[in-house]
Amino acid sequence: MRMNHSKQIFLKKTPIGILAFIVTAIIALFVALSFFDYPSADDFCYAVKTRQFGFIGTQEFWYKNWSGRYTLNFAYTLFTLSGDIFKIYYFPPIVLLISTWLGFCFLAAKIAQGHLSAFFILLIGGTCTVLFISGTPNIAQTFYWPGGSFTYQIPNTLLIFLLGLLIWRETTAIGNNTQTVIFFLSSLLVIAIIGANEISLLLTGAILFCGTIHALLTRRDSRAFWAGLLLIAIGAALVSVLAPGNYQRYSTLDQVTQLRLTPGVALLLYPPWVALRMLYWLSNLGLWASALIVLVITFPAAKTWLYSDGSFNRSFLLFPVLWIFMIFVLNGIGFLINRYPLPDRAESVVWLLFLLGWYPSFIILAHFTVGRTIPLDDRRLIQPAIVLLAISLLGSPNIFEAYKDTYRSSRYARELRDRFDAIRAAKNRGETEIVVGGISRPPLTLFTAYLETDPENFKNQCMSEYFEVRSIRLGSPAR
Repeated sequence: MRMNHSKQIFLKKTPIGILAFIVTAIIALFVALSFFDYPSADDFCYAVKTRQFGFIGTQEFWYKNWSGRYTLNFAYTLFTLSGDIFKIYYFPPIVLLISTWLGFCFLAAKIAQGHLSAFFILLIGGTCTVLFISGTPNIAQTFYWPGGSFTYQIPNTLLIFLLGLLIWRETTAIGNNTQTVIFFLSSLLVIAIIGANEISLLLTGAILFCGTIHALLTRRDSRAFWAGLLLIAIGAALVSVLAPGNYQRYSTLDQVTQLRLTPGVALLLYPPWVALRMLYWLSNLGLWASALIVLVITFPAAKTWLYSDGSFNRSFLLFPVLWIFMIFVLNGIGFLINRYPLPDRAESVVWLLFLLGWYPSFIILAHFTVGRTIPLDDRRLIQPAIVLLAISLLGSPNIFEAYKDTYRSSRYARELRDRFDAIRAAKNRGETEIVVGGISRPPLTLFTAYLETDPENFKNQCMSEYFEVRSIRLGSPAR
């Protein structure tokens, strides 16, 4: 009997141990790839302006001439002032990967309210991080290129921490001192998120608006907290949106070479685009497996929260409706401004919204449809669901691509080092118009945008200014 009991414990713990190993290995893989990352495109633009104007002058230049994304400008300038960008370039992706994991851990801890051990909090945070990585439209632009990661992944990570603070304030935060600290930290996060990009601005504003309305209607003691954060968000949004640089940038839209659809065609293609994108994310078996695990574990609590007098409280259906509505709204910004889908790096914000809203929506809809007729607390489902989750994470296209890039990245880094050494050598010889070779089979996990054959392209110009030569252009491919 004792041996059978030990065997049962072993069988229960083994899938969890395997999942923990897989999650840790995947995060370690993406951290390791950071050491083969190299500057490109906007990195040189920001480095040049920082060298030219200094910290304060650079903030003023970008705010007046490019955009009101003050968080992006602040982070990029601080980064380029921290040292030689070629020597410190691997720090941002490592910090963002670990911060994303810690953010999900913090959020999970505040939702669990002390009912889960530290091990499971760390495992949940890691699993959510890998799920986020698996569905991110473009890994390179989300984590490895500061032009994308500072603009979108910094606010993504901060939003996760903000949600943890909001849940903490509404659940277990006791005492005026604790609530004051939460308000102060939340205010800083709101200001930083809104100053990063317009998609995160709209999403954060919508969350705070809904929270404020709910607190006012239900007369919660947190209504002043929510209203205060909403006012801070509105003020930060005005600072960002009214920046002179936004209007200068918007005036150049008609000059871009990217395809811009007619308003009618854009309107026609917008709904199916969003629907297909959601179906693509829903094809990730890891989402379904993890949602099933959450559904089973939360069943006792859900029976208390979601039901009144034995009947499902239909008011909870508002959550999945608002969730889907906001996914369409955020995607609609791209079609409204550019008449084109959001760039991949911006769509990472929509993917984060999808991931965060998926689990409560799944639970609500499951209880609404079958919760009264089918028992949803069968814990025998957890073990096979964990196995399916582990398999789906390993089989994710983004994770598999990163695995392939482990043997491409070394060659990629070597070719880039040779390129930059060749530029420095040519400059030392007195050359001012420099031609460099291409990159052979660059790793998609790291590769964003590099040189063009046209020396007037902005990427080429930024690099030329950084190395202080007349022009740099792409010539014959590397052999």
